Amino acid sequence: MGGKRKEGPRLPGVTYSNVAWQLDVPPPVVPKDRKQELTVAFIESLSGLIRDVKIKFSTEFSDTIQRGLRVRIQPRGATYFARVQYQGREFRLRIGRIDAWTLAHARTVCASIVRHVSTGNGPPTDEWIELHRQALLAADARKKGHGDATVPYVPEVMARQPAATTWTYGEARVAYVEWLKSEEAVGNLAPATIRNYSKVLTCPALLPFDERHVARLEAADLAMAVEGLVKEGKRSQANDVSRNMKRFFRWLAEPAQERRSGVREGIMDRVRAPKLSGVKGRQHFPSLAEAGLILATSRASGVLNPAVAATVHLAVWTGQRRLSIVTAEVEHFEPWDGEPGWGLWRCYHRKVRRTNQTGKPHVIPLPPACWRVVTAYLTWHRLEYDGATPWAFPKQRPAKAGRPARVGHLVADTLTHTMTAIPGSLSSPHDMRRVISSSVQDVAGIHIALVGHVLDHADDEVGVRKTNGTTRRYTEAEMLAFKRPVMEAWERLLEPAAAAAVLLPREELKAELVRRRAEQRGVNRDAKRVRSKVVNRKPQEGTNKRRAGVAGAPG
Repeated sequence: MGGKRKEGPRLPGVTYSNVAWQLDVPPPVVPKDRKQELTVAFIESLSGLIRDVKIKFSTEFSDTIQRGLRVRIQPRGATYFARVQYQGREFRLRIGRIDAWTLAHARTVCASIVRHVSTGNGPPTDEWIELHRQALLAADARKKGHGDATVPYVPEVMARQPAATTWTYGEARVAYVEWLKSEEAVGNLAPATIRNYSKVLTCPALLPFDERHVARLEAADLAMAVEGLVKEGKRSQANDVSRNMKRFFRWLAEPAQERRSGVREGIMDRVRAPKLSGVKGRQHFPSLAEAGLILATSRASGVLNPAVAATVHLAVWTGQRRLSIVTAEVEHFEPWDGEPGWGLWRCYHRKVRRTNQTGKPHVIPLPPACWRVVTAYLTWHRLEYDGATPWAFPKQRPAKAGRPARVGHLVADTLTHTMTAIPGSLSSPHDMRRVISSSVQDVAGIHIALVGHVLDHADDEVGVRKTNGTTRRYTEAEMLAFKRPVMEAWERLLEPAAAAAVLLPREELKAELVRRRAEQRGVNRDAKRVRSKVVNRKPQEGTNKRRAGVAGAPG
């Protein structure tokens, strides 16, 4: 038993094999040319071939009319798809089965897919392709007289992207601010720096980024936001946004954050901050007479609030930056031992980094004419506040009802607004730096290096600070011997200018200051006065009843 079975005679019409008996079926005829013009007849022939013959192979045909369109034949059916290239990779995007799509619709959608990819938006989603099909079907229905067919809205772009697991812009901004605060805690950043960065990164022009992932923000997105600010006339803000966003994205690309942010290094470096046209032309160089006028106004009794007047006085005398002045503390002022009539102001460096490097404060000697006014003000301060606040120039706004009183320092803008509101003044606090520098150099002949020590300039090319950093660290901290000649020269120039200043009568000067400050705030004083009269004429609730009760009361 066993062994190989002998083959019998072969019968006509029957195909023999080693595994099964099969009917003699002719093999399917498939066109050999894989690249040709697809036609409706060709697509119908493919449909019949798939319907009548069980195909056990796969093949493709490319359309010579529409670039990228292909029809793929598989055992389970034939499908249109688009073949495109994006960022060096090949994508095969499924359009749909040939029995659900007409050839004309497939070509139209394939052209839209190619345009979507070629414009830099990447491959579209399947939902976008289906919306196109529905829109084409609705358009055909309308052509056939079905006027009630609603054509769905197809967005211009609907990119196919993987689900992002990295930070959104809002999340990244919160993490960045937390990092800034940690740097502040160790003394590397000033609180004002953090407030400025946070304010810029939350400006309205950047709010549309909040829900977007930072890994998907490109230089073009930031450039459009900057361009929008420039068109609105906010060129300075556009400059701040550009610089701060580039700094922010450099931090996101650091190794400590790159996995959570997904940001590539240098992604925003191509964005250019808009130029601040006319900045040099807008700079104001006050005359010595104007500086004397401002100083004389600050000394006028009862014209300005004492704290505000003292900040103006200090700005004219020392030329220090606004924030250094308004954040001064009472303990920062002290008499200069061994120099009768002189005082010292330890205002520290504006740059926190420089203070950390040297460990030395920025001390300014105050000449007798300046120190007398400062001493009188500090005496008033002790009587007024009795040590309740460490700030030398406290804020004057009262506390809100139900909240504990917290006395902070004056806002830097208060100093600017007050100085520009003085009749005859066109200067800001920063302009005082220019008048001091130019006057003591041109008139008194003081060397520029010595002036730089008083003004706390970082670019001291010829002074001790930059010539030899090691020598600077071992040099006496205050460097008062360099600074005193500058302040003596400034006293000789400023005091005569203040004495020669002609001011309005006290009441007129005070009224003019109030009027100018109202204009700065955009307040219509006449309308405000009318509203106050109306409110005062309105009887308070219960007033008439109480009056009637008093009138009818027994005597």
